[in-house]
Amino acid sequence: MFTEKKGGMKRFILILLLLVFSLATFAQSETNPTGETYLQDQVLAYVKQGEAKYKQGDYKSALVAYDKAIALNDTLADAYFQRASTKTNLEDYEGALEDFSRVIKLDSAHVFAYYLRGDLKHKLGFQRDSSLYDLNKAIELAPDNSLLYAKRAEVKSNTHDLEAGKINFDDAIADLDKAIELDPNNADFYRQRGFNQSQKGSNLTAAENFDKAIAIDKGNPEYYNERGLLRLKLEDFKGASEDFSNAINLEGDKEYLFRNRGLARYNSRDFQGAISDYTKSIELISEQLRTKKFNRAFKYKLTNAYLLRGSSFMAMRKNYEGCSDFRKAEELGERRAINYLKKYCNF
Repeated sequence: MFTEKKGGMKRFILILLLLVFSLATFAQSETNPTGETYLQDQVLAYVKQGEAKYKQGDYKSALVAYDKAIALNDTLADAYFQRASTKTNLEDYEGALEDFSRVIKLDSAHVFAYYLRGDLKHKLGFQRDSSLYDLNKAIELAPDNSLLYAKRAEVKSNTHDLEAGKINFDDAIADLDKAIELDPNNADFYRQRGFNQSQKGSNLTAAENFDKAIAIDKGNPEYYNERGLLRLKLEDFKGASEDFSNAINLEGDKEYLFRNRGLARYNSRDFQGAISDYTKSIELISEQLRTKKFNRAFKYKLTNAYLLRGSSFMAMRKNYEGCSDFRKAEELGERRAINYLKKYCNF
């Protein structure tokens, strides 16, 4: 079973930038010396220029503008915060962490600096406690912010709790319970809670949460995908196929959705439907390979799709087509294909 997450850090940063404290504090009173007032006007102009370039997606120009603002005044927490966000988008993660830390040094109550530093640490594989320290601090500063609890739950559900000796899904669920209490209309909180419940084996409760997420937001393909994966787990292959079909109707260019539906159809003995889905998946992966570097992840996706389609052909007793797919997977370096070839194709 396969799934891929959507959204990510850039979307969060774009939203959070709208919440940055007002830069009006840069303006000086009439009693300030003329030279100082002019300097602060320049700083403000560079910051505004950086904001405009950031919103346009021109992160390199935004970075230049923020550098100039900070060169003139290195005590502006919000300028560092926005530069950190810009560096994150430019994948200068070390520089972003340094800037977030500078923000916190200048403004120890800057909630979103803690939030984004903790999130970035988690994504970069820092120790769990380091990420949670920042998120705990953010929650301490803003205990009524539902997004902070959801982010802390994400870290907890993806990292090993040394004290518990395992991933502590119950602890993550407790955070999501709080997030939902604060914002009961956020569909993604229910999706996230459903995922955690499915991971701990509470499948029926997980299904209820996926149902709730879809009831709130019927236009999110990933909600259908995750419920479909749960239904596969429960061997409700018809229901899973319907969910994957809904996801494909909403976003039909994701190859993993076709692989997932192919698996549901295969288990429903709709082998022709499975072949059609795996063929589409192969086409989409191949198109991606024409524009992206051929790395291990793409290699696995492609070879797996060939193995799955080959198995579907074999189920229909189309041995020639099945063996052709197994050979193609083997040519691409898939060692598992050798066993298929030995078993079915006189390899």
